[in-house]
Amino acid sequence: MKVFIAIVIIIFIVFILFRFENKVKLFSENPYESYIAKYSDYFGVDSLLVKVVMKKESNLSCNVVSNKGAVGLMQIMPKTALEIAKQLDIMNYSDSKLKEIEINIMFGTYYLRRLLNNYNDNLILALSAYNAGLGNVESWYSKNRMLAERICEIPFKETRNYVRSIIFTYKLYKFLYAFKNWICFKNYKNKFNLGNNGISN
Repeated sequence: MKVFIAIVIIIFIVFILFRFENKVKLFSENPYESYIAKYSDYFGVDSLLVKVVMKKESNLSCNVVSNKGAVGLMQIMPKTALEIAKQLDIMNYSDSKLKEIEINIMFGTYYLRRLLNNYNDNLILALSAYNAGLGNVESWYSKNRMLAERICEIPFKETRNYVRSIIFTYKLYKFLYAFKNWICFKNYKNKFNLGNNGISN
């Protein structure tokens, strides 16, 4: 019975997410798709993770500025952006460039890669640092190594909710993306009547 209920819940979630997929704009084309693909590939970050972070950070609004001063789609702080510009050898960088869509996506994707590298691809630590800053996470982690394994160990409620939301959405959409690709493959296979060896019967 429990298995049946779980299956029903999963089917319901899949239906809801596909139903509103255009509104979420994680799979569908959006004005930033080419930049996301370009810099995700360049820096070796899953493009779906970039999309989920972008959605959470700015709701895909390129002009948003937080009350703390974070800017644009990926909500980069100007001080962090200046460090990134130096690391990427971007000449004549100024704060105004952070409002440019390509620069913002480039910097946000690079910063994600840097944090993932710093924490050996641990999503909990990397996303915590993206939200709360490296200094806070280093301090928390030095006192509590369980932070790398359990989201509930994150001291800041805002960061806890942030990390939980992104990881849940990211994992769910990875599943849905794989499911969608499988459906597309099955349709393609049926359309062209391909056998197991890939040759028409």
